[in-house]
Amino acid sequence: MNKTNPFLPEPPQVSMDYAGYLKLGRFWNKLRLAGHFWRFYHHDGPGAGLFVDARKIEMLPGRCYILPPHCGTLTWCSLAPFQLYIHFELSMCVGNPRFPVSEIPLTADMRPILDELRESLRDGRPNCLKNSLLAITLCSRAMTLLPPEAWTESGTDRRIEAICDYLRKNLDRELNLPILSSKVHLPPNAFSRQFREHTGVTPYQYLLQLRYNHASKLLHSHQHSIDEICDMVGVKDRFHFSRTFKKLYGVPPAQYRRSYSPDT
Repeated sequence: MNKTNPFLPEPPQVSMDYAGYLKLGRFWNKLRLAGHFWRFYHHDGPGAGLFVDARKIEMLPGRCYILPPHCGTLTWCSLAPFQLYIHFELSMCVGNPRFPVSEIPLTADMRPILDELRESLRDGRPNCLKNSLLAITLCSRAMTLLPPEAWTESGTDRRIEAICDYLRKNLDRELNLPILSSKVHLPPNAFSRQFREHTGVTPYQYLLQLRYNHASKLLHSHQHSIDEICDMVGVKDRFHFSRTFKKLYGVPPAQYRRSYSPDT
């Protein structure tokens, strides 16, 4: 007979969005970090970091850095360290905007995981299952080291989670507030309010970040033209796409494609 513990809370779910390893350069200057995901960073040398409240913070070897979703933090880069980065999602957890970056130690148990993931990414295997498991393990451990005030638990609203999942799977469709709210049988204003309480941003902002984050991934290769990428992420106007992409990432899509590569 199966028994359940009614006092055991549902565990949060950690899922990896993307992991990469690359050499930083000028493209990482004044890049505004936006997106619906958490970020994990580790640098192998000095010379790059973040601006937080007008303070210049250098990301140092031997430390890891966690940034919450929608942080909007600006970057800087004066040298060319190698960066291991992970974009991941964590259910039932909301970042505190007063803590746009948290510095944590690279502990002894984290180092071999990070080293193995870095070697695999360096060998050109960014999307294998083992990398996903290593990245999830690393991020899960890092989150346990965050100060309590850096994040808060959020209630689980299955309707909002379903909409977030729907948005991720339908980036190329025409979507608006009435369409989304009707899917969960809520008035548009009530839906928008609940969505923001759950995610920290409006449905439009969430969709915008999903679209341009996916576009940035597609630009890492030359498999699709920029016009094709526009269609794939639901942006019909190439000029609007380029202008918004530059606003979010600091450079136009074509320049981003040329520079944001481990080979540069």
